[in-house]
Amino acid sequence: MTKKFIFALFVLFISCTPRQSGQKIQLLLDWKTQMEHSGFLVAQSKGFYAEEGLEVEILAGKGAPTTARLIGNGTYLLGVSSGSATVMARAKNIPVVSVAVINQHSPVVIYSLKESQLLKPSDLVGKRVGVNIGGTKHREFQALLRHLSISEDDIQLMGMTESNPGPLLAGKVDAMLGYTEDQPVTVELRGREVSRISLAEHGIDLYSTNIIVNEPYMNENPKTVRSFVRASMKGWAYAIEHPEEAVSIYVATYPESDPGFNRANFKRLIPILQSEDVNKSGLGAQTEERWTHTQEVLFDLKLIKKTVPVTQIYTNKFLSNQNAH
Repeated sequence: MTKKFIFALFVLFISCTPRQSGQKIQLLLDWKTQMEHSGFLVAQSKGFYAEEGLEVEILAGKGAPTTARLIGNGTYLLGVSSGSATVMARAKNIPVVSVAVINQHSPVVIYSLKESQLLKPSDLVGKRVGVNIGGTKHREFQALLRHLSISEDDIQLMGMTESNPGPLLAGKVDAMLGYTEDQPVTVELRGREVSRISLAEHGIDLYSTNIIVNEPYMNENPKTVRSFVRASMKGWAYAIEHPEEAVSIYVATYPESDPGFNRANFKRLIPILQSEDVNKSGLGAQTEERWTHTQEVLFDLKLIKKTVPVTQIYTNKFLSNQNAH
């Protein structure tokens, strides 16, 4: 057997041996996969996770509080939560830590048809507002009213699900609570002009979507967490720079979705991903000041029984080019 033949066999063996797949990670979302999660899909589709040696499976969740609990008890190790759910989990001694904030601002708005001329919170006095009584958006709305010294008794709260703007279009309410990139967009796509009153712009600016990690796992696997965060932020940055491609990637994964809605949804989402902190420190930025505000609002609303040191809630050590504290 010649050396040349042996070498050829060696080359054939190497070429036929399957490459080892990357380290497998499951990312548990806060809800079913939507355009609001597109940065993760982009990171997956463009190979950013693979470049970090990761094979990421993106899983639909059943609400941010449930995701936070499942990350905390180790059923899953990485997830997408809301600022509120993350703080509430830590207040219950559930070991989750935020490693990046995606949505820098609360997306909650009070939306109405433009002809109603409801342009500021005080315009809501005496009006019928559709809310999911006791839900997160209702709680944030209560915080807004308290912050602006408006009595809840002066507003006609109409209990209903907020997922469908039908009651507004049917004239059963004057305004509804919703996420700026979701329900109001649905109304606009039906050809109606919409006014939005942003809670964030009126003093109730809670952190929204954020990446959380099981704390023991984070401490034992810092390299993996850093790789995941780096690839995810790269995916989000690419999605922001190439919104049409981000929509295409999402639609390719979920062909039953509406491209028109996805496009309008993401256009409204992009400003929520930005902030002064992001300008200073990059995507994913999070600060002690903003986490303190989020926690204080929840405490004032009695959604948490105690406050915890904000250093337990978040860390910036996995974010690149971070100088925020």
